[in-house]
Amino acid sequence: MKKYVCSRARFVVLESLFCSLLTSFFLNVFADDLASTNPPRPSRKDSFLGVHFDFHANMTDPAIGGATTPELIDALIDLARPDYFEVDSKGHPGVSSYPTKVGNSAGRFVGDPLRVWRDETAKRGVALYSHYSGIWDDRACELHPDWAALDQNGKPIGGRISLVGPYLDSLMIPQLLEIGREYSMDGAWVDGEVWAAVVDYSPKVQELFKEQTGVETIPKNSSEPFWSEWRAFQRQLFRDYVNRYVTAVKKELPDFQFCTNWSFSTHMPETPFEGIDFISGDLGAYDCVNVARTTSRLFMTQGIPWDLMSASFCRWAFGDVDSPDVAKTSIQLMREAACVIAQGGGYQAGFPQVSAGDPAPRDGGVDVKKVKIFESVSDFCRERKDYCFQSKFIPQIAVLLSTRGTYDRWDADNTPLFWWDRRQDGIVSCLLENQQTVSVLVTERLMERMNEFPLIVVAEWDSLETELCERLTEYVKNGGRVLIVGERTKALFQRTLDEAKREDVALAEELVPDGMSRQFYALEKGRIATIEQPITDAYRTDPNPVVRDFVGAVVRELFPDPIAIVDGSRDVDVSVMRTTSGDLAVHFVNTSGPHRTAGVIDKIEPTGAIDVSIATKAKPERVALQPGDRDVDWNWEDGRVKLRIESVPIHEIVVLSE
Repeated sequence: MKKYVCSRARFVVLESLFCSLLTSFFLNVFADDLASTNPPRPSRKDSFLGVHFDFHANMTDPAIGGATTPELIDALIDLARPDYFEVDSKGHPGVSSYPTKVGNSAGRFVGDPLRVWRDETAKRGVALYSHYSGIWDDRACELHPDWAALDQNGKPIGGRISLVGPYLDSLMIPQLLEIGREYSMDGAWVDGEVWAAVVDYSPKVQELFKEQTGVETIPKNSSEPFWSEWRAFQRQLFRDYVNRYVTAVKKELPDFQFCTNWSFSTHMPETPFEGIDFISGDLGAYDCVNVARTTSRLFMTQGIPWDLMSASFCRWAFGDVDSPDVAKTSIQLMREAACVIAQGGGYQAGFPQVSAGDPAPRDGGVDVKKVKIFESVSDFCRERKDYCFQSKFIPQIAVLLSTRGTYDRWDADNTPLFWWDRRQDGIVSCLLENQQTVSVLVTERLMERMNEFPLIVVAEWDSLETELCERLTEYVKNGGRVLIVGERTKALFQRTLDEAKREDVALAEELVPDGMSRQFYALEKGRIATIEQPITDAYRTDPNPVVRDFVGAVVRELFPDPIAIVDGSRDVDVSVMRTTSGDLAVHFVNTSGPHRTAGVIDKIEPTGAIDVSIATKAKPERVALQPGDRDVDWNWEDGRVKLRIESVPIHEIVVLSE
């Protein structure tokens, strides 16, 4: 009997082992087939709508993952209907919000929340991206003080990583590979990047600079020799840093998609380099309409998929936001979304990654009730998708964002390497409030596409690329038109103006503000106008209607025949786009109200009526208001479609089927 029992036990063990091996064999053999039962997930270039969750876990957070359930994620998908989620993996404190094997984990976990996110989103065909803090990592600097960037006195700079230290190889690259391999994440929205980069005085950085330049004394401010060269070297370190981790991860995971937050924007006025799959930025809490106006018109010219994110709140405290008085309204988010999608981009909104409660528990969950406001925003965007997403701008007025001019200004002002510079917002807003269609282009892009634009605006630059100035002069001689704003900018073109012929132009509608003047010049086939007085920064913070009308009169003299001419409400931004189906789409976005200063906006008043005239090569087959495929009374005469829109509640689109 005893012998039988022992043999039976041995048989059970062997049977169990055999079944386990057999199961493992079939799972491995048919793993691809099992995975294929999940629906395909959209790539970022095909993703129109997303939801971002910010957590920034820390060492004291209890029971992370306890509230992250399949039911929660299904509820969020049903509510928001996103193409993707972005969820926290590692925030600025440097603590990972999942049980990482290669990074620095938070204190306590209940299960593996990132696994739940991945499994449930994969089942529903929703892409999942990591919110991952790059340059800003408090924990890494705490554990490895030698990894930190140093200030001029040799002291560590608040959690900022040195770009030439072991951080990439020892932590960031292994962790991004872990996220991609172990969790099949679709990519990373890398935060704490360009805007967190600092001038690093660590010994290795100084040695590298001396080796490359032969400079012996490292400058400490703009009054010392080689200051611009020192800062240009630091900016190149940032480019090299991004290229290193992108290249390393894509070598093993070629489909892993990258964005480095706010790079290739007004913070870094350059064209994207290889390996960057999409560009993005978070609009913050205040004055989002103006930031969205400029940034979306820049991103749409960069030649790469892009989106912008609204914060769903007007005060930010690393994921602890819970007070109802800071939550934006759905109509407020709709307008911010309209500013973005009207330029062809994708849109996302950011919410705190904390559960419901008072105070909100920091467990990495989500308060579904707070995300509820996105349901109507999602509907608003989705019904406009066919007329917006991936549409292309039709060149009208180009506003220059000079790469050299920006960096020279920042170097002279001793700002951080990549700064929150919004000075071009003023001229962009001024033009938009004259109902002009505007694109913003960095130097390289403008030189590529210069001849496509009827008018180029060069506003308040102290320095510019020499080649750009030469190309602009040739552009004018060949029939182009340029508006130069600012005395110092005018001086950069003095030789060109000396060659040109001054014109005596009377503007019938002109009301010249006190202390302002304008002048027109003819140069071969083209024209130049100059306004010597500054406009941009003052108009950004305090839009003066007299200045607006003055600039409008000058622009209309230079560019009297835009595709879209609008009369009526000034509270309408106009964009002229070409949809993916080839239709001409003219967008009207309501920008009324105190959006520059108000945190929470409860109501947006519809605009008054606007009369619209749209140039077309031939009489369209149909003209309709979208969304809703609504008929509109229109007529076609002298090569233009003419119609009236009685009101713009938030975003109306006139679609012409040509």
